[in-house]
Amino acid sequence: MRSAALAISLLSLFAPLQAPAAELVAQRMLRANTARLQVGGPDSIAGVGDWALRNGTLCAAVADLDHGTVLSPRGGVLVDLGHCGRADDHFVLLQPLFNFSRGNVPPASEIRAEVSDDEARIVTSGTLRGIHFETTYSLDREDPERLRVVSTLERSSPGVRLSVFGDVLIHGTGSLLAFTAHTREPELSIGYQHPPVDPNDALTMARAIRAADLQVAVAGAAPGIAYGAWRAPSWIERKDGSRHELPSLAINGKDFTILGVFANPFRVGGGRIGLLELAQLPLMDLAKGERLVFERWILVGERADVASVTDRIWADAPRIRGRVDDPSARIAVFREDGTPATEIQPDARGRFSMRLPAGRYELTARSPDGRSQTRALSVGAERDQELDVIALGAPATLVLPAIAPARLVFRGVDGTPDPLLESDGIDLRFGDVPVYSSPEANQIFLGGLPGDPREVVVPPGRYRVLATRGPEFDLTETTVDASAGRRTRIELAAPARVLTTPGWVSADLHVHAEPSDDSSQPMERQLAAFLAEGADVIVSTDHDRISDFGPLAAELGVAGRIASLVGSEVTTTVMGEETPWTAGHYNVFPLRRDPLAYQDGTPPHEGRRLRSVIGDLRESAPEALVQINHPRGPTRANLSFFTHLSVGRTLDPTLPLGHRTNRSLVEPEPARGVRDLDFHAMELLNGSSMLRYRLTRADWLSLLLQGEFRTATANSDTHNSRETIALPRNLVALSRTRPFDQTRFLQALRKGRVCGTTGPILDVDLDGVGPGERSTAPGGELRIGVRAAPWVPVARARVFVNGDRVAERRIAPGEELRIPLTFARDAFVFVEVDGEPGELYRQVAPGFTPFAFCNPIFVDADGDGTWTPPGLPVTPPAAISAPDSVW
Repeated sequence: MRSAALAISLLSLFAPLQAPAAELVAQRMLRANTARLQVGGPDSIAGVGDWALRNGTLCAAVADLDHGTVLSPRGGVLVDLGHCGRADDHFVLLQPLFNFSRGNVPPASEIRAEVSDDEARIVTSGTLRGIHFETTYSLDREDPERLRVVSTLERSSPGVRLSVFGDVLIHGTGSLLAFTAHTREPELSIGYQHPPVDPNDALTMARAIRAADLQVAVAGAAPGIAYGAWRAPSWIERKDGSRHELPSLAINGKDFTILGVFANPFRVGGGRIGLLELAQLPLMDLAKGERLVFERWILVGERADVASVTDRIWADAPRIRGRVDDPSARIAVFREDGTPATEIQPDARGRFSMRLPAGRYELTARSPDGRSQTRALSVGAERDQELDVIALGAPATLVLPAIAPARLVFRGVDGTPDPLLESDGIDLRFGDVPVYSSPEANQIFLGGLPGDPREVVVPPGRYRVLATRGPEFDLTETTVDASAGRRTRIELAAPARVLTTPGWVSADLHVHAEPSDDSSQPMERQLAAFLAEGADVIVSTDHDRISDFGPLAAELGVAGRIASLVGSEVTTTVMGEETPWTAGHYNVFPLRRDPLAYQDGTPPHEGRRLRSVIGDLRESAPEALVQINHPRGPTRANLSFFTHLSVGRTLDPTLPLGHRTNRSLVEPEPARGVRDLDFHAMELLNGSSMLRYRLTRADWLSLLLQGEFRTATANSDTHNSRETIALPRNLVALSRTRPFDQTRFLQALRKGRVCGTTGPILDVDLDGVGPGERSTAPGGELRIGVRAAPWVPVARARVFVNGDRVAERRIAPGEELRIPLTFARDAFVFVEVDGEPGELYRQVAPGFTPFAFCNPIFVDADGDGTWTPPGLPVTPPAAISAPDSVW
């Protein structure tokens, strides 16, 4: 026996080693283990206190109950999902919903972790309006790239009628691209072509409902990944124990993807969802003693395409292999009836491999510049196929000029359309409206970084190429002919500096990149864009994230060319008891990033009044500046704070702050006395909208008259390459020094030593006293000077005293106005300039108006050492009462 045992032991030395089984993990994230358990990637937000789920292949995280999301002040939902070790998390939020209503978000009250021999689970549960729910998120080793999600609902007491249940996957526009399919009834598949939808319009939402059981969300930027939410068998169990399969549904919007089930089978109809099916919704419900089970699998693909998911569903189908001569192309697969089946992204050599069930198909390979080829394909039941090479031919390539830093704008001429550069090749549409991923645009930003593009591929044609580097530089331009199969070098000189701004630094206080849930713009690309625009100070303000361009700038060797402030756009979306209309969006900077904290340590805010968050910041980050973003819009909107004031009343600038319409702004928090109004700055100009500017200016002037000065700012709010960073921008009174003096920069912002511009450089003083400063004389000479690059037209200057327009004069770049002013009492002086956009301006700043303003000069007319606000008159100035008329 001993010899036999010895022989077996010796033989085992030569046996192949088996890899140890991957560890199954379901546990709470603590300060000691969070760095190891975080998923990693652009949208990874989980931190200390959250719950990790892993099987060695997939890593996921469920938010703790106290960690609010964009739909609820409570957590207990899936917030992170990616491949372990690949830092490829593009997942934002999977939120279960009753009746797909924001008012019916089931709040989890319990959460637990469980691990068995073959499965790791996170289980959440709670009760909403008479329905008890339990959702289990599980990973196993048998199918390592599948996350199972099973929800069980039971009626516990009378309450909300349940007609629909499912998940909404939240994502930013262009961040995840939704492909909708029906694997059981494939003729119902619609792929990337979705009906138009407005989430605020119940009628368009109803019209957008489709019968589908698969939603594939494809990442719009690197690293590549795809999430396929596939409905597994789901049913309602009646009191007698019988089970009835439930029909599924899907809805897609630009920033959300829904997959769910109807609460009951249809009594009549089925298949396509129309009026007959929707008319049965009021008859559906979950009765006491019944149980609804909704199971869905999230299949995670390693590429940013649909085939990485459908290959899992059609695992036994024949494999189709091939090669396309342009690796940047995508191959779309359509069934014989024209419905979309799948689509695939080739590898770097142009190779592709996918599975297709037996049938007849058409494959269309399309390059980003529009070259395409379609071929028929017949797939047998058992036979794999190797296709002939798909030849798209050589592209038209333009070699970019070595003139960095610069922004290159491409315009088609002589009938050539404007090109869509750096396209991902996915034709995502809602109705007739295309949706683009973040890099797609007709402009290229060259920052002088190693990652700058060296060439671009365009459709053959003639192009006008313009180079710019922001408002202090002139433009250069050329025309180039692009021909198929040829590489053509663009001969273009670098833009020359024509203006200087000594004593001022340019700053964009509102910038997004890939950490934002609504942007897939890589941080390096956004940094290159900032350098290309010749700006000085960038403030990172990603939605509910704290990110920092500083380490990246240092790594790339450009830290000496720009300064970076760390901030966040606190984004309130929950309509709760305290904030029935949310608390809007507001930037906070500087903040300290905590990489181990939920959302990087963004201040808790969902369901809380603005005053409560400001009160917390005074204690945790006393140096932080709070800026209200895009406070106005033409209609009431959650993101525009002044349109609802959290309580459902629109700020009326013609009424005093103490009036009941406006009173919530100045009502102090009982414990700390902080008001919603106690922010430091407000965005007068956000992007290109002059309508929003005029509406916000009315609010700002009204506050000023009542003694509530808030620094007026101008920011780009850029998320992608179609939006130009640092346009508009702020000029802040501060000398350029190295190292950058952050303290003095923040002081200048708080004091209002700021002008905003979309091109003109505005110089204003009252006998030497500039914006944000105080004059102590009862009169003086107002000097208005304007400078501008040759492509920036300026025609008019307007002067306001206490909100009244007291002068309007013609002015051109290089000219100076001197206007005598006298003051009977304390006052403030505010100046704007503008012009009509000319042809060159429209080419490089489409949709913008040449415009600039400066913060007010305060006048202590009586010389008592105190500025006394003029007060809001009974008949307010026209700029307040009729803002559109003062222009």
